Amino acid sequence: MKKRLRTLLLSVGGLLVVTVGLTFTPVLVHVRNYVSRGEVGILDFSKHPTRTVKAAPNPQPWPLDSVYNGGTVPKALLDSMEKVRTTAFLVFQDGKLLYEKYWEKFDAKTRSQSFSAVKSVVSMLVGIAVGEGKIKSIDQPVADYLPAFADGEKAKITLRNCLTMSTGLDWHEKDRAPFSNNAYGYYGEGLEKVINNLHVEKPAGKEFEYRSGDTEILGLILEKVYGKNLSELLSEKIFQPIGAETDALWMLDKENGREKAYCCLAPTARDYARFGHLMLDKGNWKGRQIVPKSYMDEALSPARYLGDPKNDNKPLEVYGFQYWIQPYDTLQIPTMRGLLGQLVYAIPSKNAVVVRLGHQESPNKRTPYFREDSYWYLDAAMKVLRQK
Repeated sequence: MKKRLRTLLLSVGGLLVVTVGLTFTPVLVHVRNYVSRGEVGILDFSKHPTRTVKAAPNPQPWPLDSVYNGGTVPKALLDSMEKVRTTAFLVFQDGKLLYEKYWEKFDAKTRSQSFSAVKSVVSMLVGIAVGEGKIKSIDQPVADYLPAFADGEKAKITLRNCLTMSTGLDWHEKDRAPFSNNAYGYYGEGLEKVINNLHVEKPAGKEFEYRSGDTEILGLILEKVYGKNLSELLSEKIFQPIGAETDALWMLDKENGREKAYCCLAPTARDYARFGHLMLDKGNWKGRQIVPKSYMDEALSPARYLGDPKNDNKPLEVYGFQYWIQPYDTLQIPTMRGLLGQLVYAIPSKNAVVVRLGHQESPNKRTPYFREDSYWYLDAAMKVLRQK
């Protein structure tokens, strides 16, 4: 009996030590947060610290097209979309909402987190900063703004390298280890430290490699040049001017901390579409130039001066300044894209924007960079869009 009691006490004591360790040891805080918050999902903003991105004081609701929801998406496509747990699918044409469908308990007022689709929004903020003279040039060294990049090979990294995912830093997007930069970034409480501890492993400006750390660097620079947090900045510079209807939430690295610039903005599906229209109209919103057109022209064009390691190091065709460019038939479609299939497309030839949000994405890839479901949504949109 005494032996059992001793074993029990030791076990309880061990659990207490682990719990205290997870709570107070900085290197393990992300483990504690992972245990309490669970796997990533589009409703994570309800479990992580957030900051509000304020909607417009005078919102601009979307006008409904005269044939709103009159188009038909083939049942086979809808079934496929349901299999990957799509929650929202919206199609806009000529500035009007043409088709709108929600699943589960989602509706026009439901927020849903972006994952990496917000990278494109951060790119827009960089463009605004350049236009306002807060950033002199995207070809400036990052070290002009962040002292941690002042020495060695890191001193050669420019803002353009961050925008085009070509810094050569050792943040590896596919790394899912418990002590990876992805784990520290999403569940940890010190994003700036994670960025400062990155190392150069190959020359900057040579080839494309998708890494979230590059976007986080841009977020730190924006904070510094404006002296504001990113939520405040986004609300003031973009979200309110484009008439957002519903407050969004941006996940932070800790309570009252900093925004995860590479991830985790949570607007509604209808407000996602506003970013899509800024893509479509090269930074213009109803006659007001929100982001400089010259910047958007380059941002939405492939960075062909970089090699593509997944295509025999040929010139890069699928990525610009934090925007994907998805091939579809004869079209090249600028795309905001996030984990689990958060997608916003701009289709200039149709004067259209498409939004898809959901819990999952297809496990199958049609190309090295694009999954098969990303083509389903375009197929579905083409069924309801008018000919141009």
